[in-house]
Formats: sequence, C-alpha cells, structure tokens
Amino acid sequence: MKNILFFIAVFCYGAVYAQESYDSVYMKNGDINVGKVAAINDSAISFTYKGETLEYNFKKADMSRIIFASGRVQNFESLKPITNTIATTNTKTSETNVDHRNKVAILPFGFLSLNQQNSIEWGYKAQEECYTYLNKSTTFSLQDPSNTNALLGTAGISFENIRNFTNQQLCNLLGVEYIIRGTVTTNAVSLTSSGSASYNEKTKNGSDKKGNNSKTSGNVYSSTSTQQNYKTSVLMEIYKDTGDKIFGRDRDSFWSTLDAYKSTIQYLLKKSPLYNGK
Repeated sequence: MKNILFFIAVFCYGAVYAQESYDSVYMKNGDINVGKVAAINDSAISFTYKGETLEYNFKKADMSRIIFASGRVQNFESLKPITNTIATTNTKTSETNVDHRNKVAILPFGFLSLNQQNSIEWGYKAQEECYTYLNKSTTFSLQDPSNTNALLGTAGISFENIRNFTNQQLCNLLGVEYIIRGTVTTNAVSLTSSGSASYNEKTKNGSDKKGNNSKTSGNVYSSTSTQQNYKTSVLMEIYKDTGDKIFGRDRDSFWSTLDAYKSTIQYLLKKSPLYNGK
C-alpha cells in the first residue's frame, strides 16, 4: 500500500469593509450600545442596534451620554455634585500636604471601537498592561491601578466625565506628580481566510479477471480558517501636577490582532521619560 500526501492549494484573501458611522449610547451601568438614535423625547430615546431593524426605547435616567456619528456629544448626567466632590477632595489633599514627588498614576485608558461592546473593561486591561510593563523598568513609584480606580470612583469620576477635570486636579486627587493618560482606537478592517486540501491515495496490488494489475482509491481532506484583522492605534500622554504635558505621542500598531495594543503601549513607554530600561 502506497500513501501519497500532497497539498492541492493554499489561498488567502482579504476583504476590506467600508466602515459606516454609528451613534454610541453610553449607559450608567457601563454598557455601550452602538447603532442609530432615531428620536429623542423628554424621558427616553428611540434606538436601533447596528445590523438590526427593531426599535428600542432607553430611558434618559439610565443613560450618561450619547456620542453621535457626527461627533456631537449629548450628556445626561449632572456634573455639579461631582465637581463639589472633587473640590472637597482637593481641599483635603492640600490640608494633608501629600508629597507628590516621583509618584505616578496610570488612568484607565479610553478604548474606542465600533466592534467592541465592552470597551470599559478593555480600558482597564490597557491600564493594567501599562502598569505591569512600566513597573519593571522605572525608578518612579507607581500607584497600583486598583487604588487609582478606587480614588477616582470615590470622587465620582468616571469614563464619561473625566474630561471635565484638569490634569492638575487629577494629580492632586491621586496624590501623584505624574499621570499617564491613553486612548486605544481599534476597528475591524478586513477578514483573511486561508485553506488547504490534501489527497490520501491508496493503491492495492494484484490482478483481477480482466488483467488489471491494481486498484486505486483515496480520500480528499480540506480545511479553512478565517481571521478578523484590526487596525489599532494608541495615543499616550503624560502630565505633571503643574498641568504641563511632558510627553505626548501616538503610534499605529504593526500587528493586526485584537491585542496589538499591548506591544504598542510597550513601545510608547520605552520612548517616555518615565522609562529607565536598557
């Protein structure tokens, strides 16, 4: 019996899909709904999810903001109580005269994607990745992300309203000299498919009544796989407790995988003044 194994074909193709713009509705429980806002009334909005036609109603009381496809932002949260909270916190910080020198806090990253619903959790993952990598190669004292997030939460600062506070306020609240801020932007851009096939031939020796010397049979095996490709970019900025920016740079990821942001964060950290690795 003779076995012959050979590859018939290996193919790859990429299809780039046009990215349609959608509205993003941010809920107070952390959910982000991507689709189209059809109407807004006094107490609710009418909303259709991306790729669907059924219309839903969301109460304004459950929403924090809407980022429309045009870029316009409509907020539904009152910021006055939060402002009072951080003002009180800053007063207490000044009274205790916290030493900020050589201390660094890393804020949760913004994570922007039309295709990733749980962007807040991805922002926390990027924050942890930044902390873990920098902590290996710096002479500065890094604040644990769990403490950073607890302080922000106690002051009423969330992903939705953090832009309403100055970098100086955030440094004073966290008791650090430097804060690292970052934004990861990722979008699905193409699908790459690959496939292979093989033929397993079997030959049986011998003769039949008609004089044939052999019989041949075989099986064909094939497999295909599809991979989603992503375009990812990372913006990283570092500010002092004086409010001055000491570092700011963005970079597109070389890799096309969903976790490509990790290596890009590492690259930017190596270029920052807080990194002391060789």
